[in-house]
Formats: sequence, structure tokens, C-alpha cells
Amino acid sequence: MIARVSVVAALAIGMMVSTAIAQPAAPAGGKPPAAAPAAGAPATPAPGTPDAGEPAPPQIGPDGLPIAPADGATPPPPPATPAEPEIQITPVTMIMNATVVVQVVLAWLFGASVLTWALLFSKLTYFSGLNSKTDAFLKAFRGANSIEDAARVGQRSYRDNPLSQMLQAAADEIKLSASGKLSGDQREHLLGRIAQRMAIAQNEQQEELGTGMGIFATVGSISAFVGLFGTVYGIMNSFIGIAQKQTTNLAVVAPGIAEALFATGTGLFAAVPAVVFYNIFARRIGSYSTRMDNFASEVLVRLGRQLDGA
Repeated sequence: MIARVSVVAALAIGMMVSTAIAQPAAPAGGKPPAAAPAAGAPATPAPGTPDAGEPAPPQIGPDGLPIAPADGATPPPPPATPAEPEIQITPVTMIMNATVVVQVVLAWLFGASVLTWALLFSKLTYFSGLNSKTDAFLKAFRGANSIEDAARVGQRSYRDNPLSQMLQAAADEIKLSASGKLSGDQREHLLGRIAQRMAIAQNEQQEELGTGMGIFATVGSISAFVGLFGTVYGIMNSFIGIAQKQTTNLAVVAPGIAEALFATGTGLFAAVPAVVFYNIFARRIGSYSTRMDNFASEVLVRLGRQLDGA
């Protein structure tokens, strides 16, 4: 009896073990496993898994940049940001884009500079032949027999020379005053009148020699300050642009500062040559004035000798 029970129990246990091995274990949640798809049926993707025809979305790292996939594929590049427009600043654009006040300042400075250089070439042309003509006239004067003869030579060949003009004034006074023999007082009075007439002619010639010197002095003294005014106005416009646009971007600040510095450079370009030219011609005029003083003394000495001989 006991043997039969043991055999039956052993058979029952063997059947239970074979049944457990044949069936898969249920998941922990208690849900039965999904049935395997039949042969030839399309596989259904699991939820959250991208389809085979769609690219997988890029994974974003902690720094906000996409992480390269493990298979080595290159992620798509980020969208390109539009580049800032390049700033083109040239002297022409600075003048065209400057404010009206700065444009007026630049126009005045350019006009003053052109006038200065034109006057320079004019005076260089005049002074280039002045000394040579004066030397030729002095040679003719010292070779003449009398003051009257020298005055006629000067009137004929050296009409525009300053020394010839002085000699002509002396000859005219001699013609008006010297008639017959002169006494000592009359002789002194005549020499005094001749000296005054030559001094008047000398002053007129010096005024003609100094033509344009006032322009050199004016341009050289105020051009730098006019350029400085344009500089101050341009910088003021730069600060106004910063305040209105609430930005210190170079595109906002650069044009105003550029036109301000351009006004400064233009002022210096007009002022420095004018000062140099003024000094050059002031020295030349002073040197020639000394020659005129010496010539006046020479005329009086020769005239006194001529009157004594008469």
C-alpha cells in the first residue's frame, strides 16, 4: 500500500516538473508575456521606439549641444546665425555720411587749403625772378651817369621792379624841385623830400610784396580750431547715437568718431602748411625790405654827390 502511494506521488511530481519546464515564467507584474508574432506577419515596434524609416532624434547633452551617436554618424549642424554687416569707412563715405555741420567745416577747411597752396605757387613764381631782376637793375643803376639816366633805364626795362619804382619817385621829385643852383638849405630840403618820396614808394612796394600773407596767417591760426569744432560735434553725435539706440556696438559709434577724427586731420592739413608758408615768405619779404633800405640810402648818397658836383 505504501509502495503504491509512493509511486503515484512520484508520477505526480514528475508531471508537475515537466509542465513547469515547458511553460515560460510569468513577469513580475503578473501579466502574461506577449505572444510571439506569427511567421510572415510585420513586427510592431515597441512604444517610444522610432520607426525604421525615420531618423532618430539627436540626443542633447548637459551643455545644450547635440551628442554624437555611438555609431559615428555626424549630427546635423546647428542653424547658422546671420553675420553682422561689414563696416566700410573711407574718406569719401565719411564726408557723404557726415552731418551738415561737419560737412560745412570740412568744406571750409578744404577751400582754405586749396587757396593756401594756390597762393604758395603764385608767390613762388613772383619771388623766383625778383632777386635776379633786382640784381640786373642795380648793375644798370650803378653804371648810369646820373640819377635821371638810371631812372630812364629803369622805366624802360625794369618798370615792375620795386627798386625801379623807388628810383622813379626820386627822379620825379628832382625834376619838380631842382631848378638851377641850390643853396645849402634848399639842398637839404630836396634830399629830405626825395627820401620821403622813396619811403612812400617803398611802403607801397612792401604792401604789394606782402599780398597774401594775411591769408597764410589766418588759415594757419584758425584752421586747427575749426577742425577741433568738427571733432567735438562728431563725438557729440556719437554719444547721441549711443543714447538713442541703447548700445555701444561699433557700427553705432565708429562713424561719428571717424568723422570727428577726419575733421581734426583736415584742420591740421590746412593749418600746418599755411604756417610754414607764412614763415618762408615773411623771411623773404624781410630780406628784400633790407635791400630796399640799402638802395634808398645809396640813392641819397649818389644824389648828394651829384648835387655837390653841380
